[in-house]
Amino acid sequence: MKITHEVRVFAMEQAGRRCECTGKKCRHHLKGVRCKRGLRGDDWKVYWRKEGGGVTRENIEAWCLDCFDNNYEAPRETVALLAADLVGYARLLEEDRRRAITLKSVLRDAAGRAASGHGGRVVLDRLDDDVLLEFGSSVEALDAVRSLYMGFQDLTGRLDLEAHDVCGAIHCGEVTRWRNGFLVGDAVDVTMSIRSLVDLNRIVLTESAAAPVRGIVELEPVETVVAPELMPAGGIWALRL
Repeated sequence: MKITHEVRVFAMEQAGRRCECTGKKCRHHLKGVRCKRGLRGDDWKVYWRKEGGGVTRENIEAWCLDCFDNNYEAPRETVALLAADLVGYARLLEEDRRRAITLKSVLRDAAGRAASGHGGRVVLDRLDDDVLLEFGSSVEALDAVRSLYMGFQDLTGRLDLEAHDVCGAIHCGEVTRWRNGFLVGDAVDVTMSIRSLVDLNRIVLTESAAAPVRGIVELEPVETVVAPELMPAGGIWALRL
């Protein structure tokens, strides 16, 4: 649910312009009492107790930012990550910067469409970085990477751009989710590091990502000369797009 200005006003009114935090970790609760700091301007945080529960007194909490920062614990969860990029992007930038940036923009657009069409979301799509997508399972990520590849080829064709190869990687692992939705952890590093091990329109998968799809698609083992330091056990597998 989207937190609009109307929702913020509603939350402030329902909270009586007082913070609803009942934690004991911040200076406002050293004596075990509720924070009585006024919620002035944007100096506060609204969040939902239940996503989709509606704009009601029972479903909205309003905290002053100090309480929220001191009580917030970043949740850890297991997700499927998909990293994708243009093959030889750094070299392409040196040779033809304008074409490289145009192709990267098309890839980002195709990635956004693939994520929304397969229950995922875009985690990272800054121009100089790989595109990073998040999904609930490697099956969804595998379906999405196929859509991403086909969408990229379709968009480049419609824009009359010269075709270019795409490479990618899928890994399932535990991440920490920051308040802004950004993900950090070894799983992110693994996904980004193995993305370049195989190119030419192939997707690489770690064992954690390959296990759920092994009976659905045909995978081939990848022999790597130097594996990333964080590489989990089980080897690396590849699937041609």
